[in-house]
Amino acid sequence: MATSWTRIHQELGVPPGPVTYEMIEQAAAEIDGERDDLDWKRDLPKKAEPGEWNEFAKDVAAMANARGGLLIYGVRNDRAVTGIDPDAVSSEHLYKWLRANTQPFVAGVDVYTRSSADGSKSVLVVDVPASAMAPHFVLGASSRDKQLHAFAVPFRYADHTGWLAEHEIDRAYRDRFARQAEADQALARQLDQTREVVLTEGDPTVAWLIVVSRPARPVPPLVPAPNRSEALKVLNATLGTAADVQGAFRRSPGLIRNALAGSLQVGLRRWTEGNFLQPFRGPHPSGRLMLVELHHDGTVVYAVDVSRAVLRKNEVPHNSSQIPYVPVETKTVQIGVCEAVALTHEFRLARRIDSSSDLTAVIVCEPAAHERNGSPSAGFAPLIEDHSFLHVPSNARSPKRVLPAGSELPPAADRTALQECAQSLSSGLLNQFGVESIFT
Repeated sequence: MATSWTRIHQELGVPPGPVTYEMIEQAAAEIDGERDDLDWKRDLPKKAEPGEWNEFAKDVAAMANARGGLLIYGVRNDRAVTGIDPDAVSSEHLYKWLRANTQPFVAGVDVYTRSSADGSKSVLVVDVPASAMAPHFVLGASSRDKQLHAFAVPFRYADHTGWLAEHEIDRAYRDRFARQAEADQALARQLDQTREVVLTEGDPTVAWLIVVSRPARPVPPLVPAPNRSEALKVLNATLGTAADVQGAFRRSPGLIRNALAGSLQVGLRRWTEGNFLQPFRGPHPSGRLMLVELHHDGTVVYAVDVSRAVLRKNEVPHNSSQIPYVPVETKTVQIGVCEAVALTHEFRLARRIDSSSDLTAVIVCEPAAHERNGSPSAGFAPLIEDHSFLHVPSNARSPKRVLPAGSELPPAADRTALQECAQSLSSGLLNQFGVESIFT
């Protein structure tokens, strides 16, 4: 998926969206020189001769090792748009050269042509994302010693491409591991913050499903924040996508549709709606509680209580000492996970995020909800719905703590990928109760 916010967008002051030929032509005329994330090329990439570096692989790796950017072919050094022959472009060859000459492979590179309105000129655009797997090495071979490969790490800075020294490569590896650790920590921090909100402002006596997602490459701060109308469109689109993902539960009423009124409010660098958040006036809802947050950086928060139907029916299971368990409606967990995955997908499309997303899901409640008169905790109890009746399977387990389950949603995910992600999260949670999760 092509990046929707590039150096060209920033320099020209245009909103996020696809790069067009007209934008490239205007950028060539107005942008003075090159940038570390914008490189003009006159001729199309060519296959390297034996003993030479593959120039295309080197240029892609150099940008991936920095902060990503665009390689635009068909523009001379003096910024005159000379164009290329679109029929001579072979994206298959370009990707083949990348696979053969970079290590690790630079994923997420997008190759496309753009033509003028009259079709007289075309340019080739190679969109290179900043890589979480940097540093990327390029490989070179000698015609004399065919079995000997040399490794080097190109790096883009200002308007030049250079080569990293040994200590710089060491730092690049350290940066990679630090990025991965920071991404995991950011996801865990958001999970803890959401847990605190639902257990303090919501109902701490019920079980809550919390799902948090975060893109591998968060939206840059310079990208305009979504407005209320755009955020509402995401919520509305989520309803249809979630129903498509739910499979066997497709006819079940959506949780978002029933719990939220579509009245998103401004939050701290986010849009938020929660029917349990303390109102200035008016009573709290008596039905199912829910919280949804759409953060400007692409983070998504989804939380829903998964005990209300059982509590209303007064079907809370007890142990032999008559200590009530905290009920967990397994069907609601599965539907909620589908909605969270669909919400992540739709928000990513709306923000034009072209990277994968990491998702974490967990079931929580206030520890005191397990206790009665100082008695020890009885734990969670999974309830299965069978013809409108709820019961706990005889072979089910009642854990006192549910461990987080994680999954990854690939970029440009289709229906199958969405279902696989939801199935992974749902199984990761419900299997801890000894319950299978099958909804596809």
